[in-house]
Amino acid sequence: MNYSRFTVILSAVVLAVLAVTCSEKNPPRDEIPRVKDTMARLEEAIKSKNPNGIDSLMSSGARRLGYSPEQIMTDVCADTVSGSFYTFGKREFFYTKDKAMVRFRIMIDSSDTGRPAEITLVKDRNQWLVKRFDLR
Repeated sequence: MNYSRFTVILSAVVLAVLAVTCSEKNPPRDEIPRVKDTMARLEEAIKSKNPNGIDSLMSSGARRLGYSPEQIMTDVCADTVSGSFYTFGKREFFYTKDKAMVRFRIMIDSSDTGRPAEITLVKDRNQWLVKRFDLR
């Protein structure tokens, strides 16, 4: 009788640990469209050369780290004579429940192979905001 009670308790503990572990490793997939939406809004703000639009997508942590809308626009358009920007291509998304990293290539047209870059986003009050924007 004691052996079966021990087995039940041990099984319950193992299931609880697995549930917590799996929820940490596999955050809700409904965050992916939200992260993509932030990236699309950032792209649009850069294309329209709208620093206020970029600023609205930046976390307070980004400002403390020295990032600014003007710096992001300069970084994106730095290698082009015309200052043109086409898209963030070849995106790879990595995320947890409150932090995301997007690796991508800054492209000036559809045939461009692009320059590598990486954005770190943080979730703040159910909104994904830019914390870092780094050229690679």
